[in-house]
Amino acid sequence: MQTPAMTRVRRLLAPLFPLGLPGAFIPAAHLVARGLERRGLAGGPAIVTAAWFGWLGQRGVKLVYHRERPLRPGVRRRTDSYPSGHTTGITAVALTAAAVLAQRGVISHRAAKRLAFGAPAVMGAYRVIADEHWATDVLGGWLCGAAIAISCTALLGDAGGARRRPPVPRVSSPELAPRRLPALAARG
Repeated sequence: MQTPAMTRVRRLLAPLFPLGLPGAFIPAAHLVARGLERRGLAGGPAIVTAAWFGWLGQRGVKLVYHRERPLRPGVRRRTDSYPSGHTTGITAVALTAAAVLAQRGVISHRAAKRLAFGAPAVMGAYRVIADEHWATDVLGGWLCGAAIAISCTALLGDAGGARRRPPVPRVSSPELAPRRLPALAARG
C-alpha cells in the first residue's frame, strides 16, 4: 500500500474521510429524515437511529475489543482498529436510507441498490487503501452496519405511518354499482 500508485489513489479518495465521520453522516441522516417528514412520508426515525447507532455501536465494540491498526511511518500506534467506524456508520445509514427511500418511492429500486452497496463498498475500500484498517476491520464494519440497518428498518421503518391512499371501497350491492353507459347496456 506504500507504492507511488497507491499514494495517488489515497489522495484521490481522501475527500471521503470527512463523510465517514459522525459529524457528517449523522447530520446528513437528520436532513434526509426532515425531507421525508416534509413530504409526509414515514421512515425518518429509522434513518436517524441507524446513524446514531452506527456511531455508538462501533464505539462500544472498540471499548471491548482492542486491535492494533496497520503501522505506518510517522503515525502513532493505535488499538482501535476493529470495526472500521467509517464503514460501520456509512453502511448503517446507506442501507437504512436505501430501504426507506425505495419503499416510499423517493428513489428507484435501482438507485437504492447503488446507494446500499456502493457507498459502503467505496468507504470500505478507501479505509483499506488509506492503510487505516485491515480488511477484516472493514468486513466487521459492514456486518455491524448491516445488523444496525436491518434492526432499524424492521423496528422503525414505518414509524409514524407511511402516507398511503385510502382504500377503495368494494361494491357489494347492485344499487351502489356504477351505472353502465346506455350503449354498453344495450350490448348486454
